[in-house]
Amino acid sequence: MITINNIQEVFFQMEETEDLFNLQGRDGRYYWDIVRRDVYLRLHTMHGGPFADTPLLPSPSLFTNAKDAVKQLKNWVTRQYLEARIPKYIFITGQRIRLQGHRIDNISDHLYELVSGDAVAVELMNKAAISYRKMLCGRKTRIPPVAVRRNRIDEDLPQIAAAISSAIRKHFGVSIDTHNLILGPILIFRENESFYLRLFSRYRPNAIVCINNGTVYGMYSAAKAMRVPVLELQHGGSNYRTIFWSYPKSIPASHPGLISPRAYLTFSDFWIGNTHFPVSLIGSIGNDYFHQEPIAGDENGVLFVSSYMYHDALMHLAVELSSLAPGKKLYYKLHPHQFSQKKALVAACRGTSNIAIVSDDMDFAELFELCNYVVGVHSTSLYIALQAGKKVCVYKRSNYFWHEDIFEYVELFDNVAELCNILANPPGRYFQNLGTLPVLFEPFDQQKFMGILEEVESRA
Repeated sequence: MITINNIQEVFFQMEETEDLFNLQGRDGRYYWDIVRRDVYLRLHTMHGGPFADTPLLPSPSLFTNAKDAVKQLKNWVTRQYLEARIPKYIFITGQRIRLQGHRIDNISDHLYELVSGDAVAVELMNKAAISYRKMLCGRKTRIPPVAVRRNRIDEDLPQIAAAISSAIRKHFGVSIDTHNLILGPILIFRENESFYLRLFSRYRPNAIVCINNGTVYGMYSAAKAMRVPVLELQHGGSNYRTIFWSYPKSIPASHPGLISPRAYLTFSDFWIGNTHFPVSLIGSIGNDYFHQEPIAGDENGVLFVSSYMYHDALMHLAVELSSLAPGKKLYYKLHPHQFSQKKALVAACRGTSNIAIVSDDMDFAELFELCNYVVGVHSTSLYIALQAGKKVCVYKRSNYFWHEDIFEYVELFDNVAELCNILANPPGRYFQNLGTLPVLFEPFDQQKFMGILEEVESRA
């Protein structure tokens, strides 16, 4: 029986048995690495996973035709801007964290600042950072990502969809609308590849430094073809279970079907050995935002780390705990995707005086001073809490087991009664291995980053 617990093993087996990394179209294009993430997430959701299905693209119409014309113009303006400035480095960033009133990318902004005089940043999330007026005037600004036209046709799509559908039926025993599922990632890939191939034919940057939100594979492909080195930055908890950075061990970095960066830069050495991401170079450079020295907190403070995927279960748990442990002060930290819901959640918790809803008005360092316990299902924040010396309690819901790489340092629980027992913390019973915790987040090492950047440039 296939469940959320074993789906990845079945998926990897399908990839290997059906030789999907060698799946090619008539033009020799390798397709599987372009679409595997979307296929996996759909199957994962069907088998109890927490991820939302990728929305289907709208059907072609006069409206989408008009939008496509505007998108084509936007891409032309963006390309002209880059060709005029000819930056040595292109950064792809996602500013979603608010710090001191400004949105930042806590993964790459500090790297960008090191070379900002010779760099341009493509901003994926913070539209306010993009100025088309400055672009037209040739002045410094962040620029938009490649706009994807809906009406681009890929002639290989039916053939590729049929091959993937056959593999899914054979290994998972289900039928899904593979054609519409893979249409989006292929359109995104084609548009990005075309944009960057045209750009790199006119000028080639020394390197590209980026986060990967699933839309940059076309850029990876163009960069590989034009010998432009790409460095991808770790931006979350990467391990064997996370499909972004996890591949069957039989797939080497040299496989022609891979669409990957030249290098992968992690938060510490811990993340290098806990997955198989087939790239030519992996190195750790640290990150000051995630790095935490131990912080003393209040034994009566409990921090809940939410996400839209686990919110209902965690909020129910927090309300239960507030009733059973009125002496505890509970802080319910929203995921950035939930910040817009804060008012409604504050109103919903009015009857529970010991629950405080937190968005970006308090950072983790501030919250860690108020709490010694942290509760969650699955989040990079749980790793941060561990390094800050917090007692992390993992709620056994959904894909909690993705944190199996830190299970020996946390406590698992099934219900509010078990959580209450853990919070009582009788001497010698819980959290016995915290003293042997490896370094999960090192401080940022500028010299290591610049050294790796120089190394990949020299190999181009």
